[in-house]
Amino acid sequence: MVIPSPERSALVWRRAYRGRDDSADLLRRADEAVLTAKRGGGNQVVVSDDLSLKRLFRNEIELHLQGDIDREALLLHYLPEVDLWTGAIVATEALVRWRHPTRGLLLPDSFIGVAESINLADELGRWVLRNACADFSGWRSRGVGQNAALRVNVSPLQLAGRGFVHTVAETIEEFGIDAESLCLEITERAVVHDIESTRRTLAELKEVGVQIAIDDFGTGYAVLSHLKSLPVDMLKIDAGFVRDLGSNANDLAIIRAIIGLAEAFNLQLVAEGVENPSAALTLLQHGCRRAQGFLFSRPIPSGAMETLLSSRWISMPFLANKDALAEAVI
Repeated sequence: MVIPSPERSALVWRRAYRGRDDSADLLRRADEAVLTAKRGGGNQVVVSDDLSLKRLFRNEIELHLQGDIDREALLLHYLPEVDLWTGAIVATEALVRWRHPTRGLLLPDSFIGVAESINLADELGRWVLRNACADFSGWRSRGVGQNAALRVNVSPLQLAGRGFVHTVAETIEEFGIDAESLCLEITERAVVHDIESTRRTLAELKEVGVQIAIDDFGTGYAVLSHLKSLPVDMLKIDAGFVRDLGSNANDLAIIRAIIGLAEAFNLQLVAEGVENPSAALTLLQHGCRRAQGFLFSRPIPSGAMETLLSSRWISMPFLANKDALAEAVI
């Protein structure tokens, strides 16, 4: 089957509708444009051709994804997490990739939403969990990553699905992994989607023994009122607040508030999206010691992650003068 390029599809679409007076279709496209504009915050123009291209892309993703989960089209890359003070690799986060037959390697933002909308989130999540645990178990069997944790993202639909806790417990047992070395990352959206159900599920996961982290923390406020009653272990500061640290006073104020919150609730803290030394130093000076981002490493394949874990450290040349930094922290 030949999938047309977006550019050719747009041209065919415009030719097909040129000179036609299809009022029903015009109304449908107008409704789509209005909804898209509202989702984007309003006060903007949305072009219907753009919507057609997005629909084409979505249909293409949906067509191929359903048959690719159990094949070799999916793969995992890993993003290391480091201790900013020492450079020690303390964890690695599993990130799914998809070898699309016509578009090449796709990042999860391109297809996770589609997977959720066509009821494939649970199947995709199980694939990620099992393969990440398989890699992790293999590393440890070869004496690598003994002191590091494995982090796996969980979608809201996956968290709410029946049998999820059983799947986690079964996977841990299958691959002989210490439960405390596995950390499941959930978003704020997942937490507040159904707070009572989430609280029960998280409590059951804690009984299994895994760690729980709230990912992209700071992007919403609804979770704050529930934080004290949720059995979570870690907050991961959203990358949007981290990238401009050192030059943006507002971001620093938010970071300091989140650090204070984590300290008050005795939670671990990890900063995402660290891309420059200034951000890393600012985080360290204000009490956040763990981080991940392109400053340390980009997401890498399993074999490269094993090699990195075997070294146990990532070089931190920007920390050459630790004595001066220690004085700044004090």
